[in-house]
Amino acid sequence: MPDPASEPVRDSASSSRTTPVPCVLIPTYNNAATVADVVSAARKLDLPVLLVDDGCTDDSASRAESAGAEVIRHSHNLGKGIALLSGWRVAAERGYSHAISMDADGQHLASDLPSFLAAIEREPATLWAGTRPHNSENVPRSARFGRRFSDFMLWAAAADELDGERPDSQCGFRAYPIAQVLELGLRGKRYELEMEVLVKALWHQVRVRALPISVYYPPTEERVSHFHTRFDNARIVGVYTRLMLMRLFWPIFRPPRALQAPPEAPPD
Repeated sequence: MPDPASEPVRDSASSSRTTPVPCVLIPTYNNAATVADVVSAARKLDLPVLLVDDGCTDDSASRAESAGAEVIRHSHNLGKGIALLSGWRVAAERGYSHAISMDADGQHLASDLPSFLAAIEREPATLWAGTRPHNSENVPRSARFGRRFSDFMLWAAAADELDGERPDSQCGFRAYPIAQVLELGLRGKRYELEMEVLVKALWHQVRVRALPISVYYPPTEERVSHFHTRFDNARIVGVYTRLMLMRLFWPIFRPPRALQAPPEAPPD
């Protein structure tokens, strides 16, 4: 399979729609114990589910498919960022206007999906960032620090564009307007893409807003995470450093252009 990051962005039929057409997008790498439940919960809301099998070595993909997901397969593990890019491209080809991303580990709750759907209807041009409460149980200390640091870096890179919003910079539960994010020129391949997309969306005048969500953190002994504290945090810091340097030299280079927003949904 070709590297999805190198494929050209295709025009999406969603850009001409007046009513949002969302799907759920689930990247997974070896989440066989939880992925079927995540898919089933979304399907109970009659939402189509695209699952990106990012080179799984277990039966995550077959379990997701049995639960009702359309599976997009990578022959080997390419990273969460590439998995999201693959999913956005396939979603655009299928005619979906928005992709609501969820993690496959059961951390994100389908009970929050109606809030995302209502938010998309209200503001289809907005990137809605699921924002977790700060007092959630079972959150590792390192994760609390990482979120605070990343939130600060997001503010430093795009404070003016945030306009007072405080979105969660590290939560993967989000509603993306697909046509816009595919035009951002994203470079991240792993977890750092989830931070890069917020900054570049804001720079291109795509509004980013926080949407409060619930979250479930299983006990440490049950948790499955592929986030490498040392290397993935280093990648995130590297992305923000590069973006802030770009911001510093905007007087020399042309500032990012605004992206065309999708048409607003017609009033009821």
